[in-house]
Amino acid sequence: MAELCDDLSRDHEVAIVAGPSRRSGFAGFRLWSHEQRGKVSIARTWGTGFSKSNLAGRLVNLGTYYLLAAIVALRLPRPDVIVAETDPPLLGALAAVLKRRWGCRLIYNVRDLYPDIAEVTGGVRNPFLLGLLRRANDYAYRRADLIVTLGHDMADRIVNKGVPADKVVVVPDWVDCGRIRPLESNPLRRSFGGKFVVMYSGNIGLSQQLETVLEAADRLRDDERILFAMIGEGARKQWLEERARAMGLPNVIFLPYQPLENLAESLTAADLHLIPLAPGAAGCLVPSKIYGILAAGRPFIAMMEERAEVAQIARENAVGFVVRPGDVAALIGAIREAVDAPQRLKQMGMRARRLAELRFDRIKVTSQFGAVLASVAMENQREKK
Repeated sequence: MAELCDDLSRDHEVAIVAGPSRRSGFAGFRLWSHEQRGKVSIARTWGTGFSKSNLAGRLVNLGTYYLLAAIVALRLPRPDVIVAETDPPLLGALAAVLKRRWGCRLIYNVRDLYPDIAEVTGGVRNPFLLGLLRRANDYAYRRADLIVTLGHDMADRIVNKGVPADKVVVVPDWVDCGRIRPLESNPLRRSFGGKFVVMYSGNIGLSQQLETVLEAADRLRDDERILFAMIGEGARKQWLEERARAMGLPNVIFLPYQPLENLAESLTAADLHLIPLAPGAAGCLVPSKIYGILAAGRPFIAMMEERAEVAQIARENAVGFVVRPGDVAALIGAIREAVDAPQRLKQMGMRARRLAELRFDRIKVTSQFGAVLASVAMENQREKK
């Protein structure tokens, strides 16, 4: 979001309403505060910080944010266009209400499909909450002037909900190819002792189902060439670590998130990356880790359904392997194929880097988003005339 706003601010006036910064929070108690990031104006609301593991606490957290976000937004100058994200889940409905109040345009930037992803992962099981999420997002879809999605599989899901196809456009996520680039030698890679490193890097949560990786590691424990590296944090990390210890896996290591400035080193420390997605989650989200992996010039295994956006990228551009989610035998087969074909793997990595530069480099994609934003704003101006 910070990168998008920075780039958009070259041609547009950009104001953001957000929650408190995870890094700084508030100095003293204030319901909201204002700050400036370059040309971008940021209004930050206060919010409660109850544990997300408690449903009541989570609802209070969301409720305080929605209320304060609405108050702060209404104190800002009337915008030409509102861009609303899908997280937190009811933000689109709030933006639709603000659109009606202001008489402006609305772009709904769908990054996670609700309640679909909550149902697939089991993150929400309460029928009332699922129904509320469904109605709120249907309202946002109807009121939005344009819906931006991350992938064609996600666009298909939205169209299947009854949204007109001409109202949905695909703008992928991006990567700064200048910041993340292939590095054949770095300290983290050397620390793995010359092993063939199969890496998962990112959030360790409900939608990844990384227990499949542990099963593959178990069956490959006697192949001393291969090391599995799990980098990241998340709700299921402790469970996975305990499970790996219980299985006695000598070929699996867990590491914390690496500093952002070392991301290129972290991603290029792998020979092969894993991008898992739970069964049924295709089109509910598009794992953003793919773009950094491509920029680092590394191939990957898409552990997901064939129709998923990342699987399509792997197949169409010959930059990765595709296996069905939960298919341990197929995962092992792809890993062994990669280990035994270093030259082919190198060529896949070179194609991955070229693809990142051609299609997913930051300035190209944010400019694409900017063009979408400008077209919606121009429609609003024409109507006024």
